[in-house]
Amino acid sequence: MSNKSLILQLIQQDLKHHQLTQGLNQLGFDDSGVHCLDILSIVSDLMKVPGGKAQDKWGHVYVSFMHQAHEYKVSGLGEELKPLAEKCYEMLVACTEIENRINP
Repeated sequence: MSNKSLILQLIQQDLKHHQLTQGLNQLGFDDSGVHCLDILSIVSDLMKVPGGKAQDKWGHVYVSFMHQAHEYKVSGLGEELKPLAEKCYEMLVACTEIENRINP
């Protein structure tokens, strides 16, 4: 399995998890972040995101995609989320490339 493939699967599973937690929040079951899987940190490490402000901006992009998960159909395998995971990955790569160009 390639690094990209692994990252895409992680993002897709995080999107699926966010569907669950967002659905529970809508039903009044607020977990206050207790059930966060912190996949963002794993993806960040795999993509070798620089620390500091760059990591903060990168994280905001990642989280913005997580907030879109509820707009997609919920399914057992989360296949409907694959295009969103791919778009998220592309944007994260672009953020990293921009940061590396600005701060070599």
